[in-house]
Amino acid sequence: MIKAYFKKENNIITSIKIEGHAMYDKYGKDIVCAGVSTSLIVTVNAILRFDKEAISYSQKEMFTLENIKKDNITNTLLLNLYESLKELESTYKDNINIEED
Repeated sequence: MIKAYFKKENNIITSIKIEGHAMYDKYGKDIVCAGVSTSLIVTVNAILRFDKEAISYSQKEMFTLENIKKDNITNTLLLNLYESLKELESTYKDNINIEED
């Protein structure tokens, strides 16, 4: 199961951690993992196009992201990521879990 943790302060996403594998299908054919990966890549690339110093992220053992500048554009894109993943969760409850702190 993919587990995603979103930390918020005053409706601003300050950090994200995502780990695991959806186990919906074989590695390379898993549409849930593909959806999560695509959502992450699109979000990170969009933020970096606006401001390369707005976030810090790592993709080692788990995906982690820190919202450094907490500006409106960055937060809006991160909220969109949250909503996209929540939509995936509503369809694939056994494969992805989103938590908010």
